[in-house]
Amino acid sequence: MSFGQLKAFNLVKDSATGLSKGYAFCEYADPSITDQAIENLNGMQLGDKRLIVQRASVGAKGMPGPSTTQSSINPAIMTGPVTMQVPGLQITAMTTAIGNPTEVLCLMNMVLPEELIDDEEYEDIMEDIRQECSKYGQIRSMEIPRPIEGVEVPGLGKVFIEYNSSNDCQRAQQSLAGRKFDNRVVITSYFDPDRYHRREF
Repeated sequence: MSFGQLKAFNLVKDSATGLSKGYAFCEYADPSITDQAIENLNGMQLGDKRLIVQRASVGAKGMPGPSTTQSSINPAIMTGPVTMQVPGLQITAMTTAIGNPTEVLCLMNMVLPEELIDDEEYEDIMEDIRQECSKYGQIRSMEIPRPIEGVEVPGLGKVFIEYNSSNDCQRAQQSLAGRKFDNRVVITSYFDPDRYHRREF
């Protein structure tokens, strides 16, 4: 996410399974950015899920507690962490864009499943995205999972771009994060190349 430098990021995982619980905490180095991030990200469509972004409450020991709405938070802790939730979404295959760059970039909130059904529209979207992403380096491969009736398709609603080098991928991430595509703010993440080649989206 391109609203500013993160001071901390914590993806909450189930201790037994190691899988994401579907929510995370992040804190910006500049607290004044927090409201802007919430305003732009809250309610954003992410595949077939909707992102919930709000300020986190702080418990008695100063640790983030159950998330609450902004209106119920004491003004003294308004600069605290932001909670991001995507109900039912598991994001174990992704790292945040502030992690180590890989050759594969995952673009979220860029396409909707219903836009990928028609063959001609799908090819147009592929070409538009390929043309834009090729500005930052040579593209080795590209995947946009399409909906299949009656089947839960992994990675649906995401775009995966494999570059020849991690440097090219990093340039693309820095340029595309926070950009608007069809009035939707693009979210970027580096993706594990091994998982990409195994199509574990």
